[in-house]
Amino acid sequence: MKHLFDLYGNVQEDLKFMVKSNIRLQIMLCLADGPKTSKEIKNYHGLSFPAIFSNMKRLMEEDLVQKVDGTFVLSSFGRIKLYSIFDFYSAIKVSNNFPDLFLNHDIGGVPDFLMEEIGVFFDSNMVESSRADIYKIHNNFKILLKDSNEIFGVSPISHPDYMDIFQDLLSNDVKACLVLTDDIIKKTLDTVGFKNMMGLMENKNLKIRRYPGDLNIAFTVTNNFMSLGFFGDDGVYDQSKDLISKKWAAIEWTKKLFDYYYQKSEEVEIDILVQIMASQS
Repeated sequence: MKHLFDLYGNVQEDLKFMVKSNIRLQIMLCLADGPKTSKEIKNYHGLSFPAIFSNMKRLMEEDLVQKVDGTFVLSSFGRIKLYSIFDFYSAIKVSNNFPDLFLNHDIGGVPDFLMEEIGVFFDSNMVESSRADIYKIHNNFKILLKDSNEIFGVSPISHPDYMDIFQDLLSNDVKACLVLTDDIIKKTLDTVGFKNMMGLMENKNLKIRRYPGDLNIAFTVTNNFMSLGFFGDDGVYDQSKDLISKKWAAIEWTKKLFDYYYQKSEEVEIDILVQIMASQS
């Protein structure tokens, strides 16, 4: 992690300059929408002209803002830095909004390149079950699935309702691709039988893939929502918390997570089914 400390040493002055003044951030956010005159900036945020001019002078000295034809314009350099600060704030907000999701949970199933983009969940929702409604997460998940026309899932867990749910969806021409562990594939085989399992695999709308090894994450992403859950530090899946979002950025993030696991999996064919049955019999 030393490289992170070295990185901080290189950018700490930039961070101080950007976050120390709320006015500078307000000006840059205003200009992110397009060129503005000083009067338009004043009306946008209700800032005084002295506050605008003193801070605008500093922003221009740092090449974050330029003056073009009587208007102020956020430079490409400034736009990059503004978005970087937004990502930083968003990531902090995610950790502050959902401490119960990240504390005492194993988040190792999220690769580093996606942890860097965790801020996309800043406006997501946490669905939590309670003693009064222990099936809240499961029921909410079923409702969301009904409005989906494509489903991608990675799961080391199962539920008795899942088979009927997916059979109904497939019959309505919903397309699904599932990455499952050997345990879940074997459990499905035990439930439906080998012949019915083969029938499922012949369905053009369903693709089942095998993940080699254990999974410490469970998630689903569709065309209109994403759902993400983690295992606790004790190795038991936490069925009481589910991160949900219908926002485009969160859905795209989860699709990238799915692709990460898809690339590490293999398509399930007859020989693999036989192998799984033999290895766990």
